[in-house]
Amino acid sequence: MRPDGVKDMLSNPKHMQVSKNLIADLKRGVFSPGELLPTEATLQKRFNCSRHTIRVALRTLSERGLVVSKQGKGTVVQNPPNQPLYQSVSSTLQNLVQYANATSRAVLSTDLILLDANLGHWLNCPQGYEWWKIRTKRQQKSNGRVVASSTIYVPRYFENAVSKLTESALPLFSLMQKEYLHEIAQLEQTFTVAYATEEEASDLNLEKGAAVMAVERRFYDERGGLIEVTRSAHQPEYFQYHMTLQQVRYSANH
Repeated sequence: MRPDGVKDMLSNPKHMQVSKNLIADLKRGVFSPGELLPTEATLQKRFNCSRHTIRVALRTLSERGLVVSKQGKGTVVQNPPNQPLYQSVSSTLQNLVQYANATSRAVLSTDLILLDANLGHWLNCPQGYEWWKIRTKRQQKSNGRVVASSTIYVPRYFENAVSKLTESALPLFSLMQKEYLHEIAQLEQTFTVAYATEEEASDLNLEKGAAVMAVERRFYDERGGLIEVTRSAHQPEYFQYHMTLQQVRYSANH
């Protein structure tokens, strides 16, 4: 078990603390659009950290469209972006397809792997079976910002659908339904705050071990078989999941 201090450092790295403080300053109006942020040296003294940490924090602000770095001038505060958050609104499988249409997907790798004991337990499948492991990332079409780093697992049986992933904009579960007689009957989604893996950190431009919002999706067919498991990692600052719950009223004699 890690000491509390180590856990805090992993879940909340120094550069994230600095960026959160600066974002809070911008929200309070400490710095107005068009103004310069303090110099890197001044920020180093304020936050008692290295220049590298300050530069990573400023890059986070720049990626969010909050500041822009101008050579010979400094870091200039920008007007707040119209849509600072990436918002996922999903209540049906059709919503996930619409989300796929609003972003572009890059397939980073496709590997056929043998399940070991740990992965087999997670996928509810005996070790030794072959599954596809697919790495992808999604970017907003409007500005190219990476909004998700994903790892997808499906049984070897779905090879046809996997082979079409690079040439299609559809999510894998849609291709599986088109290619095979397996209808998606149920989707389970789990949201957790987790540590970024080395691959996820690289895709999202984070440090390994940084806190991410992890979404695990499990797709079941009409027979109850688990046919796809996906883990997607998002930067917490950019991710918001919206769900609407409606009141169901029953009659008195129901």
